[in-house]
Amino acid sequence: MPAIFSEEERRGLRLRMLDIGWELLRDKGFRALRVEDVARRAGLAKGTFYHFFPSKDAFLQEMVAENRRELSSEVEGLLADEGRPDEARVRACLHEVWNSDRLVFRCVGLEDYRRVCLTLPEGFQLGPVAGSGIIGGLLERVAPGRDAEAHEVAMALQRVAALALMTEGVSDRATLDRVVDILIDDAVDVLFGRRDASGGPVREGAGRS
Repeated sequence: MPAIFSEEERRGLRLRMLDIGWELLRDKGFRALRVEDVARRAGLAKGTFYHFFPSKDAFLQEMVAENRRELSSEVEGLLADEGRPDEARVRACLHEVWNSDRLVFRCVGLEDYRRVCLTLPEGFQLGPVAGSGIIGGLLERVAPGRDAEAHEVAMALQRVAALALMTEGVSDRATLDRVVDILIDDAVDVLFGRRDASGGPVREGAGRS
């Protein structure tokens, strides 16, 4: 007989399983993320897992979607005021996003990233590597259409940051984190006119907003 849970219990267990999913993804990687391990850590039978999620792929999709909803809420708060977002807040927001332990690029290598993408539904884009998404929307707001070149350079820097994180093993984590921090700062500098689109510094009094 399937376990019967109240709606509150179901919400709590669902969130607990998503938390466990991120823990396992960070610790073991995508291919070692197993339904039975998620269920066991949550104190459930393996069969009960499927009353919450129809498959491992659906579970992974919900992990990514839940994280995206949380990130969207943070970014919406940043963009709540009309006009161009404050430079310091944009910089802080990007650093927070890229240093999250639920950032998929921190949890998988490039090969597994491709595998994760294959599990996602058509039209669901995953982060700046895909070229749009939440970060793309934030950067577009900072650099509106008339600054398309600056926006594209900033997006390219974010893609490089994602790819850098997925090459762990080539360099140590601390070095990669430093590289990502530099790339974030460079992207913000381009968007706010502290660097031109070629990456060179803007002369004092020229090109600043």
